[in-house]
Amino acid sequence: MPGKLGELVTSFSKRKTLVEDIILLFLLALCLLGMAITNFSPARSYRYWLVMTAVFWVGGMIIVWSKRPEHRLRAVLLVQTVHWLATAVTVIGVFLLLEAGRLNYETTALVLLLVLGLAVFLDGYRISWRLSLLGAMLGFSAIVAALIEQYMWIIALGTLAVLAVVVLWEYFAGRRTPSE
Repeated sequence: MPGKLGELVTSFSKRKTLVEDIILLFLLALCLLGMAITNFSPARSYRYWLVMTAVFWVGGMIIVWSKRPEHRLRAVLLVQTVHWLATAVTVIGVFLLLEAGRLNYETTALVLLLVLGLAVFLDGYRISWRLSLLGAMLGFSAIVAALIEQYMWIIALGTLAVLAVVVLWEYFAGRRTPSE
């Protein structure tokens, strides 16, 4: 990639795990905030999750470029845009079901969380297994929220446990790999 964009992408690729870690932690924090909003104000949460589709689109683009800077901008943009545009259309479809009276606010928030979890999981399949893990956590959170009324503490503890396992896994895997 020629030019300043190529230099920027190359410098990101040298720190690809740091970039990915920062983005994933940011997305995780936004998802935890969204789950809290869903718990306390279901009427407002569906708008939040629509905005999150755009946030995940941008996050996915950055992760792809940081991991594989040789990918052409156009191809990455097309794949990510189609994936997240389809997700946004699905989210809007859920809004239409809400407006038609087929869903209530609480159910709408849970369905949107499940849809976003699936979209993140599938995007992670192409990009990063850790993004898939985040998507699985979102989907699992929707199921737990539907079954347990006071679910935030369970989700928070589960999220911290998964995060600890991932950090320990990468720490010990990094210790076994010979340094360059």
